[in-house]
Amino acid sequence: MEPTLSNRVVLYSAYGSQQKYVSYVDSDTGEFSLTIPKEQKKGMYRLVFDQKTMNYIDFLYLGKSFEVQFNPLETDLTPIFMESAANTRYYKDLNEIGLKQQKLDSLQVVYFQENDSLALQDLNDKYQIEQDFVTAYLTNLEQTEQNQIITDLIKANTRIQPQEPIRNPEEYLPFVKEHYFDTVDFNNDNLIHSSILIDKVMDYVFYLTVSRDSETQNKLYKKSVDDILQRIDNQELKSGFIQALIQSFAKDENISLTDYLFTNYYDQLLLESQNADFKNTIQQDLKTAIGRTAGEIVWKEKNKTIKLSELKGYDNYIIVFWSTTCPHCMKEIPKLYEYAKDNKKIKVLAIGMETEESQGVWKSETYYYPEMTHILALDKWENPIARSYNVFATPNYFVLDTDKKIIDKPYELIDLKVFFKGLEKPPLRH
Repeated sequence: MEPTLSNRVVLYSAYGSQQKYVSYVDSDTGEFSLTIPKEQKKGMYRLVFDQKTMNYIDFLYLGKSFEVQFNPLETDLTPIFMESAANTRYYKDLNEIGLKQQKLDSLQVVYFQENDSLALQDLNDKYQIEQDFVTAYLTNLEQTEQNQIITDLIKANTRIQPQEPIRNPEEYLPFVKEHYFDTVDFNNDNLIHSSILIDKVMDYVFYLTVSRDSETQNKLYKKSVDDILQRIDNQELKSGFIQALIQSFAKDENISLTDYLFTNYYDQLLLESQNADFKNTIQQDLKTAIGRTAGEIVWKEKNKTIKLSELKGYDNYIIVFWSTTCPHCMKEIPKLYEYAKDNKKIKVLAIGMETEESQGVWKSETYYYPEMTHILALDKWENPIARSYNVFATPNYFVLDTDKKIIDKPYELIDLKVFFKGLEKPPLRH
């Protein structure tokens, strides 16, 4: 590695949607030597050279030793391979096909915009030349390339383009989606042991299904998910792709899609292909996702048991987790009180994250905020309320609607004020 950007590289092998750890090595000079165990399969491997950015280079391991040189600051540059003609050929073919497909894309975009008939014919002719090159290149590859791994990977990386440029942009995307997986075989072992399948899946779901309307977007997501998962028969492989999709949607707190994937796909897998810890972790993380009904909170007032779910008469509820041992809380709680105390449409539940030692101070402090409902949560982060809301820091806000559904999770008081300011705006007229 030149220049030396880090002193550790980590090697992974690909399997479907996963990158499986193989080994690592440290060096202060930028020169690394890695031994790949004999039992490892031939195929695509990933060398991660920056643990912060997860930047990497991919290469083919075909059972023989070789050297590779690369510049970690120029990730677009092709690595230089010595004693590995297969890797050199693979990158050459990949770059050639990629450049030609970029040219086809560029001609297609201009074709959308052009109105002159002569110019359109000229664009069509140029398009045919590039299209013929791609066809001839792939034909020659199949006839001359002796390594089937390279042939399969290059073909899978090649997108099906229309034989002629499409005039109407509205017809182009449906064509792309219809033919997106024409060159991809989810049962091909060479593709399974590469990163191509997961790259294709994620691109198809997240870049070919775009709508500004969230409801329409989720319908498009579900259609894309269905299109993909019906192509995969292998249960282990399918499980990995479902998990990858669930993790992606969970990161955006898209509970509609995570629930859809669990109910319609993950829960339908054979039990040996499911991972209970994975499911529990995701569901725990999404307990407080926007759109979820807030977890139940039960407390006593004058010997009467009160439940959050049974509260009525308010447009919104603010749940704030705070502590008298938190300096930032001690500044924000008085401001929150002044902001909300005269608003009869808002109910504030202040959850005191305290210890046995600090609960006396908490009790004294609550007298300053009589309009708030105060609930003591001893043992701080281990308290059941804190655990059910995934609270690990204070202050921590949740805004609920009248039905107790979470509609916002402001980071601090100023964000909460901005959110409520937005609720005051009249809806846009169409």
